[in-house]
Amino acid sequence: MNEASKSPFTVVKSEQSTPVPMNGKPWTQPNVEAAGLTDEEADLQREEQLLQEKREQIRLKREQEATEARNALLLKRDKAKGAAQNFRQEALKATSEADKRSLYEWATEADHEAAMIEAELGIVSKAAQVAPEKQPFLLRNKGIMALLQVLGVILAIIYFHGLFEGFGLDIAADNLKLPIEKQLQPYDATSIQKLFYEKLVVFVDLPIALLILFLVSPFVGFYVLPFVKSKKDFYTEFYEDLTPWQRTCITTAVCLGLLFFLALSHNVKP
Repeated sequence: MNEASKSPFTVVKSEQSTPVPMNGKPWTQPNVEAAGLTDEEADLQREEQLLQEKREQIRLKREQEATEARNALLLKRDKAKGAAQNFRQEALKATSEADKRSLYEWATEADHEAAMIEAELGIVSKAAQVAPEKQPFLLRNKGIMALLQVLGVILAIIYFHGLFEGFGLDIAADNLKLPIEKQLQPYDATSIQKLFYEKLVVFVDLPIALLILFLVSPFVGFYVLPFVKSKKDFYTEFYEDLTPWQRTCITTAVCLGLLFFLALSHNVKP
């Protein structure tokens, strides 16, 4: 009777409602005796299995807490991204320039918050995964590229002006050998003056056209001119509201219109 009160089976039942299995078998006195364990060995094995089970419970609890924390951060990230999208949609509908600017600033802040959460979670966006390609020298130094473009235009003007003068001298030399009725009439300073007269007409017509525009439809003038800021103006909408395809179409139309206007200016007669 005293031996039964000190057996491992009796201790397990007194400390736990559900006995811990011993090598896949319940902690019963026959199983302990069949395993050839002494009371001390049975107690040690039971304690080891209890510790192992406790470790597993702690591990599962930590994994659950980590999963819940990660899910909370993901939810916070999704809310920040949704807020950024909503702010941009509201900015497209806003009529006040100040409200539109504030909404875009809030959208940027929400994007930054979402990016910080993703960095905390170890999430790398697709844009960050692709290493940016090294741009050519001229694209990385736009000031130098602009200077080279201006110099290229100036050199082209000088080159073609030299050809213009050279052919004029050749024609004048050939005319000395020809009778008057067969002599050619080369372009001279009068032609150059006509060119500058055409450009003068262009720049004189521009402010006159703007004045007429303000007289006929002033709302269009306020919408187009860059130095007149209103609730709705072309330059703000061009950069903030239009898609890249729409900007390309408008830019192409404006360039073609300017070229057509300059082509018509050559028909001006002094």
